Amino acid sequence: MTTRREFIGGASAVAGAAALGMTAGCDPAESGQDGDPGSGTATADPSGGGNRSGLSILILGGTGFIGPHVVRHALARGHEITLFNRGRTNTHLFPEVEKLVGDRNDDLTALEGRRWDAVLDNSGYDPHQLGLSVGLLRDAADQYLFTSTRAVYTDFTAEVMNEDAPLGPDDIPESQWDGYGPNKVLAERVVEEGFGARTLIVRPPVIVGPGDRSDRFTYWPYRIDEGGEVLVQGDPTDPVQFIDVRDLSEFYIHLLEQQTPGIFNSVGPAAPLSAAELVYGIRAITATPVSFTWVDWDFLAERGQMPQAQLPFWQPPRGRYLNYGRMDSSRAIAAGLTFRPLAVIARDTLDWHRTREEAGEHQWRTGLDRATEAQLLEEWRGVAGE
Repeated sequence: MTTRREFIGGASAVAGAAALGMTAGCDPAESGQDGDPGSGTATADPSGGGNRSGLSILILGGTGFIGPHVVRHALARGHEITLFNRGRTNTHLFPEVEKLVGDRNDDLTALEGRRWDAVLDNSGYDPHQLGLSVGLLRDAADQYLFTSTRAVYTDFTAEVMNEDAPLGPDDIPESQWDGYGPNKVLAERVVEEGFGARTLIVRPPVIVGPGDRSDRFTYWPYRIDEGGEVLVQGDPTDPVQFIDVRDLSEFYIHLLEQQTPGIFNSVGPAAPLSAAELVYGIRAITATPVSFTWVDWDFLAERGQMPQAQLPFWQPPRGRYLNYGRMDSSRAIAAGLTFRPLAVIARDTLDWHRTREEAGEHQWRTGLDRATEAQLLEEWRGVAGE
């Protein structure tokens, strides 16, 4: 998370491995966890190897956020699913599929002597985990799809932020890399070394939609539906990007059916989206009277309200995050990635959130509480001379 001093002073680069570890925009929720691929610059062949049906797919995880959506879509497409996990989370899901119990950190016994058409890995975080699974499965599967993250990139300053942008911290030796983003870089490398031309890596941004418990997107449909004066951070022109979990899941299965190799930024929407377009687009799903007041990033930071913490979902486009909201996903779109309309995502997410409220099981993980929001709005009116 960017510190207040770094944010206000404009020194947005965070030293060391933490710069791509648990800094803003680079946390595990971003990936939802639960050419030659060896060069990291593969270009997918959209035609792949033809649309394969009836695949046997091993999913490492499968019961968290991304997994259930992938399983439902894969089953609907006629594929055979095997889940491998510790058997602790949402064990009631998918009684019709094969479930293998183990621990990817130290016990893969249940996977020995088996073969699948493809492996889908949504739960790998570091090179040790990937070393075990890739080492065991490299000769037991035709393809390995690894869910990586936008956080692998050194920074977001390149004019074109595509899959060829630099990876990993550039200010410390690789032997000292640590944290979420750097470990994902090393994990990607393990998959490439083990599966070669059969490697498939997807780098999502913030993943949203029904089932997302990070609340970074969910806060906005909920707060806008409440109505009244809503504080919105930053500038109306700030760029915003994300991916609906269902769009991501459908893209995964499409890639496996086509036997598509390569590395992809799975970033949406297809056309540039501003913060103003985001909140006004969400407003379209509700009849509640609502207005938006835009409050300066620096004003909020001076009062301890930081992006990706109290201020959810997007970053100010400056410093190392200059093009954080302008990632290029043209390669993934050419390979078949499609996007649901914002209004559909917002409506479905709000409906899902209501089920949490009804169950009495929810506490907000991010976003402004109403008292803090009201106080900030009052102070802002004084500063802005309203």
